[in-house]
Amino acid sequence: MFENRSSCALLGASLVLPTLLGLAGCNSAMTPTPAAKAIAVTGNWQISSAAPVAGKLSSISGELTGSTAAMTGIFHSDSASACIAPKQAFEVSGSANANNLVTLTAANVAGGKLTITGTLAADGKSLSDASYNVVGGSCAFAAPADANAQSYSSINGNYTGSFSDTDGQSIQVSATLTQTPSSDTDGNFQLSGTGTFPNNPCFNSPVTLSASQVTGGSFNFTYADSSTGNSVDVAGNFSTDGKTLTVTNWTLTGSCGPDSGTGLMTQH
Repeated sequence: MFENRSSCALLGASLVLPTLLGLAGCNSAMTPTPAAKAIAVTGNWQISSAAPVAGKLSSISGELTGSTAAMTGIFHSDSASACIAPKQAFEVSGSANANNLVTLTAANVAGGKLTITGTLAADGKSLSDASYNVVGGSCAFAAPADANAQSYSSINGNYTGSFSDTDGQSIQVSATLTQTPSSDTDGNFQLSGTGTFPNNPCFNSPVTLSASQVTGGSFNFTYADSSTGNSVDVAGNFSTDGKTLTVTNWTLTGSCGPDSGTGLMTQH
């Protein structure tokens, strides 16, 4: 009798255990997988290519906002000789899939459709294996072009360096620069601030910055001193972290000009 009860108990256990395990398995399967964290992409972006097929539109830049869930932006051509004028800004929009593969499109780029693709980096600052293509219209590509797609940090802070002219003469310069947090309606950012030219009779320092533009990895700005009648136009490109400004050309006009040259300024 005791043996029969023992057998029944064992049999009951053997039936209950798989049931419990099955329920545990079901509960495990029903546990939702945590959603992937959205990666922010907001900033100043540039997409460019040296590929011959991209010759009609070798570089575009502008502001991209949002995250992997949803992105919108305003872009323009960086070349005045391109198939679309720099002032003809166009809107882009898109998102990223579960693997952070970004797809952005613009419906009307000189009568064609622009598509940008690439895998977003974990910091949201660049796209790897990027390409872009324009189908139809006056900017049409023969095939998609491999591209460099990069976000640039803002130009903000105190910078020092020097300007040199073609005769080898050099002057020390310093600048306090602040970039606007958002772009204008064409996707361009602006700068504000002052410049100082120590012991230089051409400028009564500090001189207030009077005009500027930042787009992609390039910048230009002007210091105009109404008291001396001199002004200097500065243009160049900058590092992705916004800390190094390479002046590819500066031009001085007014009573101290004409003069021109190159320069370098770094954040400190």
